[in-house]
Amino acid sequence: MPEPEKRSDKFTWTYALWLLPWLAPIWLYWLLPTWDWWTISLIIWVLTLIAVAGSLCINLAQRRWRRLVSLLIAPLLLLVPLRILAAVGITSDSVRFALTKQSYLAEIERTDLPGGEQRFRTFVWDDTFLEKTYSTLVYDESDEVALLRGEQSAAWQQRAQTSCSEKKECVDLDPDPDEYVSVRKIGEHFYILDNYLPNSFP
Repeated sequence: MPEPEKRSDKFTWTYALWLLPWLAPIWLYWLLPTWDWWTISLIIWVLTLIAVAGSLCINLAQRRWRRLVSLLIAPLLLLVPLRILAAVGITSDSVRFALTKQSYLAEIERTDLPGGEQRFRTFVWDDTFLEKTYSTLVYDESDEVALLRGEQSAAWQQRAQTSCSEKKECVDLDPDPDEYVSVRKIGEHFYILDNYLPNSFP
């Protein structure tokens, strides 16, 4: 005679909620930049790992196969809506930019340039060692930062060099062999420059 189905053994999507704390540092760290988000992320990761491992052992011991499968596919249940949001342009970067854009524009407007020279400004975007080591918000009125490497004008090169000498957020489109640079447009004349795998850390 087959064993009756356990009432508590059922498919559930609630395990995906256990992974939500993993997203908090990525979406919220810029609200409280003085916090030690690297340590917070590590604590969240360890606690989540303990909870998932414990649940796996309990469900295996009690042979609750539906709950076990639900736990294993929980990352997919979270990944799908995140991919859908990203496809329509809603990411942690886009939400942050929408909420802070006016402050950047106000600072840019205070920049006095002679003879109608095109503005070029850089701002720290992410230096918390979470997903990427360096991430810089670039305001480039000429939009030349989005051109292929080497296609920028001499005037643009001079603007980038001047900005780098004044601030630590340097725009370098010619990385070393073990580095990778990407440029993403996030708004009108605004770009995010990501520098992966740098040779050294500040």
